[in-house]
Amino acid sequence: MDPLNNMIARHYSRGSLGPTLLAALDERAGLPLGTLIEQLGAVDEFHVGGRAATQALADAMKLRPGQNILDIGCGLGGTARLLATRHNVRVTGIDLTAEYVEVGNNMNARLGLSGQIELVCGNALALPFAARGFDAATMLHVGMNIANKSALFGGIARTLKPGGKLAVYDIMRTGEGALSYPVPWASEASMSFVEARPFYRSALEAAGFAVYGEADRRELALTFLATVKARTGTAPALGLPLLMGDDAAQKLTNLSTQIEAGLIAPVQILAYLP
Repeated sequence: MDPLNNMIARHYSRGSLGPTLLAALDERAGLPLGTLIEQLGAVDEFHVGGRAATQALADAMKLRPGQNILDIGCGLGGTARLLATRHNVRVTGIDLTAEYVEVGNNMNARLGLSGQIELVCGNALALPFAARGFDAATMLHVGMNIANKSALFGGIARTLKPGGKLAVYDIMRTGEGALSYPVPWASEASMSFVEARPFYRSALEAAGFAVYGEADRRELALTFLATVKARTGTAPALGLPLLMGDDAAQKLTNLSTQIEAGLIAPVQILAYLP
């Protein structure tokens, strides 16, 4: 793994997620699967807007039962679990952080979802999947850690069938000015590659995609972050601060301040292969 990827993987690794999350599942033993998936959303949907943002993305994609979905930057597998259980699809996830993949697969086994979801550790710029194997792909809060978005989207396009859809939900530039760190995706500027919508559109089109939908999720983000910040320090084990470490409060403050200032915002982009 190259030095930048090592830095990014260390940024996300906590080293103690497995015992904490598996214990949380044990405490909830006996609850219906849907209820468990909903409660896990507080921690395993590591992006602004959480479960609501994921469901909005899935609804916009109009997924069909039985489809094969690729989730790039799958983290702990929260998006994969929602798609698999609510939309009856099979999901393959890939993430650079080995801890996330190991813990996510253990959670899936505990929930009885291993037959429907597979998470693998790997690089989004070197996807280890056969060509034309997926009906659609999702990518939530991943591009901010990847500089070469043309290569990223080109690799994703290779894995999709003709007509395949790609749904992107990233933090994007909406104004000029230097960003303050740390933020949830980066402890310093050297691992942050935030770009504006036109940059994404150009990279997608260069990879052969046609963009058919865009939505700014600024207001959803501010409401979501206000709720998360209010719970920081007093929240139960299942919460995003668990994934952000000791400086979680500062990361959330910097993020919300810069969204409020109009520098950045989460944006949803939908594209397909003609």
